[in-house]
Amino acid sequence: MKITAIFQKDGDWWVAWAAELPAAMSQGATREEARENLIDAVHEVLNEARDAARRAATSDTRQETIEVAT
Repeated sequence: MKITAIFQKDGDWWVAWAAELPAAMSQGATREEARENLIDAVHEVLNEARDAARRAATSDTRQETIEVAT
């Protein structure tokens, strides 16, 4: 999966967010630290979305992994 990471310097910090996942945001003292933290944030957002979908699932729900090309 490829995500578009946006980085912005804010004082002493680098702020980062994922263009495709507005809920995934992070910061770091360096751009690399902000990048690594953003990767963690993306994983957390996706895992929470998966967990929410599983909680909403009923007995006739089926799961399938698909690949989405951009």
